Amino acid sequence: MKKYNLYNFIFIFILSITFSCTPMKKITYLNDGVESEWDLGTTPSKHSLEVGDILVVKVLSLDEETTNFFNVENNVNSANSGITSANIYLNGFTVNQDGIIEIPYIGEVYVLNQTIDQAKKSIEEKVDVYFKEYTVICKLGNFNITVLGEIYRPNTFPIYKDNISIFEAIALSGGITDYGDLTKVKLIRNLNKKKSVHQLDLTKKDIINSEFYYLRNNDLVYVEPLKYRGFRKSQSQMLLSAITTVAVVVNVYLKFTE
Repeated sequence: MKKYNLYNFIFIFILSITFSCTPMKKITYLNDGVESEWDLGTTPSKHSLEVGDILVVKVLSLDEETTNFFNVENNVNSANSGITSANIYLNGFTVNQDGIIEIPYIGEVYVLNQTIDQAKKSIEEKVDVYFKEYTVICKLGNFNITVLGEIYRPNTFPIYKDNISIFEAIALSGGITDYGDLTKVKLIRNLNKKKSVHQLDLTKKDIINSEFYYLRNNDLVYVEPLKYRGFRKSQSQMLLSAITTVAVVVNVYLKFTE
């Protein structure tokens, strides 16, 4: 009877370690409420250009000479160039302290606090002086987000599209580890030369309608660790092995004392 009581104790102890270490509600996305259709009330915000932003600008025309005239070879405007972060930094058009970018042959263009669409129109006004039939392509070249904390691949990621959600950013970084607390995710945002910190709860469906659902340029996401961390897989295996060894020893002892 003592032997069976010992086995029951070991079994219950292992189950308590396995299932009670990490609260499930803190590691499950969007787990509040019942299943239902959610209305997306937010739309990606439009970025206003700031000092230090880099624009990728390309002027296209049916006339090859016109295209070559504006698009300097071996910079990011060239169709032969590979688009990389270093390439964009070295050869893109950076907004200087006066809010101006300098484009070869076009000259200075004031773009500070303008959206990408507004900056495109400002460039088109300059190109109008030279040609009438053309197309201007204007993109933000330094859209970067940083993800840190309890995630698998902490890093700064260049984003080559117009917007990205906080869930896409976490997926890009490999997801949140078993140590991560989804109820305590910090978003550090740099807007108008001021930094603000916002506490987010990714277990709540309200995040989808939040103004922080879509990330902005240079946003930093930090996932805090759980206060009560679960055992690592290797630690659990070591603990299980130790308990099994003790159980065998005790079992042998009980047999000899019967």
